[in-house]
Amino acid sequence: MKTLGLIAAAILITVGIVAVRSQAPDRGQQHAVPAQVVAAQSQVVTLKLPAMDCAGCEIGVRIAANTVDGVKDVKTDSDRRTADVTFDPSKTSPQAIASAITKGTGFEAEVPRTDKSKM
Repeated sequence: MKTLGLIAAAILITVGIVAVRSQAPDRGQQHAVPAQVVAAQSQVVTLKLPAMDCAGCEIGVRIAANTVDGVKDVKTDSDRRTADVTFDPSKTSPQAIASAITKGTGFEAEVPRTDKSKM
C-alpha cells in the first residue's frame, strides 16, 4: 500500500513538472521581441583611457560610466587602456559618458574622432 502511494505521488509530481514546463516557452517568447528592440537602439563607443592601468581603475571607470542615464554596458580593458561602452544614443552621447568618467575617476577619457563627427 505504501508503494502505491509513492508511485502515485511520483506520477503527480511528474505531471505537474510537465505542465509547468509546457507553459515556459510562451513566457520566453514574450520577452524576445523587446530584447531585439533594445539592441536596435544601442550604439557602442570605444573610449581611450591612457591612465587606466589596473583592475581597480577598471572598476572605477565602469562605476562612473554606469552613472550616466542611457549606458547599458561597459567593458574595460586595462591592457589596451580602453572602455567599450554600449549606450542609448537618444539618452546620452559619447562625450557625456567620457565627461562622467573623467569627473568620477580623474582619468582623462578620450572620444575617438569618428564618434565626435557622428554626434
